[in-house]
Parts: sequence; C-alpha cells; structure tokens
Amino acid sequence: MTRRRDPRAPLALVVAVLLVGGGLGPSIPSAIAAPAPPSWDDVEAARGDVEATQIAIERITEQAVAQAAELEAVRTAAIEAGEKLQAATDALAAAEQQLASLERQHDAAALRADASGAQAAQLAAQLARAGGGDVTMALIVSGDDADALLYRLGTVSALTARVDEVLARAVADRNAADALAQQAATARTARADAVAEAEAVQVETTAVAIRAERRAAAQQALLDDLAQKLAVLTGRSAEVEREYLDSLEHGGSGGTPPAGPAPSPSAPAPSPSAPPAGPTPSPSAPAPSPSAPAPSPSPSTPPAPTPPAPTPPSGSGPTPNAAVVAAALAFARAQLGEPYRWGAAGPDAWDCSGLTMMAYSAGGLAIGGHSVSAQYNRAASRGLLVPYAQAMPGDLIFYSYGGSASGSKYHVAIYLGNGQMLEAPSAGKPVRIVTVRTYDRIPVVARPSG
Repeated sequence: MTRRRDPRAPLALVVAVLLVGGGLGPSIPSAIAAPAPPSWDDVEAARGDVEATQIAIERITEQAVAQAAELEAVRTAAIEAGEKLQAATDALAAAEQQLASLERQHDAAALRADASGAQAAQLAAQLARAGGGDVTMALIVSGDDADALLYRLGTVSALTARVDEVLARAVADRNAADALAQQAATARTARADAVAEAEAVQVETTAVAIRAERRAAAQQALLDDLAQKLAVLTGRSAEVEREYLDSLEHGGSGGTPPAGPAPSPSAPAPSPSAPPAGPTPSPSAPAPSPSAPAPSPSPSTPPAPTPPAPTPPSGSGPTPNAAVVAAALAFARAQLGEPYRWGAAGPDAWDCSGLTMMAYSAGGLAIGGHSVSAQYNRAASRGLLVPYAQAMPGDLIFYSYGGSASGSKYHVAIYLGNGQMLEAPSAGKPVRIVTVRTYDRIPVVARPSG
C-alpha cells in the first residue's frame, strides 16, 4: 500500500504564495467600514469638553466594534476551514481503511482461488490416470474380470463428481478474487482523490489560520491604543477600558462604557510634542513605554474548581459519570492561559475541539475526535443531547451559524456551571473561562459521560 501522507503537513511555500498573493478570496472577509478613531490630537482637544469627549468616546467605541466584527469574521472563517479540513482528513482515513480492507480480502480470496485450482488440477490428473474414459468399453469386451471393472467404474464416477465440485469452487473463488481486485482498484482511485482533496483543503485552511493569527495580533495592538485614549477621556484606567473594549463582540453587545469621571478642565495636559501613552500611572506601577502599546492585562485568576456534579433530577438527561467529568474539568482547567492554535490538541496549545477531546481523553472517554461536528454528531447518535436549561458541569456547549442544531457548527466549549464555560476561543485569545455566550449558541448541550 502507498504510505499515507499527512494532510496537515506543512506546505509553507504554497501558503506563502497564497498570503503574498492576496489571500484566499471570499475566505477572508473584507474590512468593515468604520469611522476612523480619534487621533491623540483629537483626544487632547476633547479633554475638558463634555460634548467633544462624548463624541470621541463614541468614535473609539464604533471603531472597536467594527474591528471586533471584522476579526470575529476572520476567526470564524479559520474555525470553519478547520472543520472542513477535519472532514477531508476523516474522508481520507475512511478511503484508506476501505482500500486496506479490500486489499486484505483480495489477498485472502486469491489464496483460496489458488488452492482450490490446484486441488482441481490434482483430481483431474488422478482421473486421467484411472482411465475413466475406457471403463465402459472394458466392461463390454471383457468377461473375465467384470467384478474388478465394475468396482473401478464406481470409483471413477465418484472421482468425477468430486472433480466437478472442486472445479466449480475453484471457478467461484477465482471470480471472487477478480471482483475484489476491481473493487480495490476503484478504492485506490478514490483514495488518491481523497489525498488530493485533503491536501488542497490543508493549504487553504493553513493560509486562513495564519491570516487570522496575524489579524488578531494587529487587533491587540489597536485595542491597546484605543484603550489608552479612552482612559484619558474617561479618567479610568487603561486596563478597565481594555476589558470594556474586549467585551465588544458580535456587533457591539458590550453596550455603552461606564460613564466615569471626565478629567477636570484644569488637569494638566500631556506635552503637545508627544502623544500620551496612556493614563497617568499610579506611583506603584511603572508607566508604559510611549513607543509600544500597553500590554493586555494578564488573565484573571480562574474561579475555584467547580465541585463534582450532583445527581441530576429526573428528566434532566443521562446521569453523568462523576469521575470522568472531574478528570475532564481538571485537565481543562490546567490549560488556562495557554495559547490558541488552529489544529492543536496540546500539549501547550489548543483549538476548541482539540481541548475538549483531550480533556475527556484524560478521563478515559473518546467523544468523537478532533472536530466540533464529529463531537456533536456522536452525542446526537447516542442520545446524549439535553436542553441547555438542564446543562451540568462537564457538558459540551456548541455554537453554529444562527444557533441552529442543523447549522454549520464552528465552536465547542466545556460548561463549568453557574453560567460559565471554559474554552479555547480563537486566534489571539488564550484558553479562558468566560460567561456563556448566547450568540449562535445551540439550544442543546452534549453530555459525553452520560
């Protein structure tokens, strides 16, 4: 058999050509129009003027919303491409499995055909040596040894029937071997097509993922700058404003920023020769360098581990295996703060389905493989789906376009209880604990350990 090529193997040259050549067409969304954010000069001019401050804040917020929407579209495209690659990889694995099975069957059938053909040839030779064609005539012309000839006739007749039986089986065995050879040839062609498809999808998906990671890095720098400007206008810390800007997802669901006290008109303004790099630091904290955006805040300390899930009430779906759930949650929590990387399943980087797959593997349970759709479909086929209202710690939360169970699924997270979930979100965001998002959430969850 031809050795299987890994569809996830690096194809750096092709990917580089795609990236340099302008990307992947519709796979990468175009920039979303948004008003330009205020410059540092605009921010300085607005300080002390309530109306101008409000206008500047609105411009910053609108820019953050537009950028968040654009980045979300790129991230979603990368996740969707990853699902497409997983499907192509699964199809290749199935094609190779079918080819291997048919080749084994053909080899076994060929051995049987060779053996039965050899047996038929041996019996035919034995019949020829017995002189089966002359026995009847010998009985007619000979009266001296009739008994011996009658015995001989009976023996040859039985031998002839045995030859016919073995010959028929030999022909059937050879026909079966030929049919399996044709099926194997067809399967070999299908495998070659599957290899080509998987490799093509891998090139596309890798390019989309790289573009998403680059866009995410640019987004982080932009939000740092916007947070510093917003902090000057509101009088709050850049960290608080950054958290607010980070919440502006899915078209600005974060709402209006906290009012906060505006700087006093008499407050000293930064030197006009250089834009401020952020809010005035407290005496205990060093000021950020003007030449670089302030670093994003470090992940907050994760909440205390959720206690083992209690026995669910009647009608709330299959009862979870507490030991499996505890192992999965402990594993997932241990990865908090580690980076997201498309196609990764550890040990120090993750994508969403890679994290859920390995978390449950730590509890000794296979949940469907490295694919959001595969994990959902496995749970659905085994009756392990329950309404979200009955979700328990350890359940898997799924997201699809439009939030429909029949839609294209692009994200999975682990429910922790108390309205929180643990996820490997997307490019530029580490493994984290967040409030369960309702946007695009499927109304059922999977209970793999049920």
